Amino acid sequence: MKAVRRATVLTAALTAVEALADEEGFDAYPTLLGLFDSTSLTGVGSLDTAVFPIDTQVWRQHAMLGTRLTLPYWIGLHAITDTLTTTKAGELRAWSHAQLGPLLAMAFLGEGLDTSESGRHAAAALGIPAADDGIPLRALTACDVDGRHYQILRYRSAAATTSVMLNDPPAEIADHGIAADLRRLLSTAHA
Repeated sequence: MKAVRRATVLTAALTAVEALADEEGFDAYPTLLGLFDSTSLTGVGSLDTAVFPIDTQVWRQHAMLGTRLTLPYWIGLHAITDTLTTTKAGELRAWSHAQLGPLLAMAFLGEGLDTSESGRHAAAALGIPAADDGIPLRALTACDVDGRHYQILRYRSAAATTSVMLNDPPAEIADHGIAADLRRLLSTAHA
């Protein structure tokens, strides 16, 4: 699959993943996903999405009992990435190779609070009230084999999403947080 077509197909697949998550509603555990090109085997031009199996106990550590403090889900993803790119790299590769085609992208679907000023403006434009601690949102972030960065955001109770695809993401996006973890996972799976 050519790089330009790959970007289009990945965007459509990620949009479908977020739409399915929206049908299921908010308050779901995060999900680590792989997007695979089954075209190489079938010739049909399809893309398969597979969930990497993660024990939900990892995500339950998000809420710290006895306090109002919660840790962002990306901290759990970072810990998972550290494990899957070192001591359990073989498990990540085995999972990737067990799928129908080559791994094109890794994605992370999680929920959190947007505390940014731009988030408050976007929520206000959509008629969504902003609480003092932030606006609940779902974010689907992905990185592909061509180095592209994708993100689909949906504020809780919003009918529409906001989507971004960066062909050449700046270092402050590509080298930090969720995007960096996804790139590490992708690189390890291909090693």
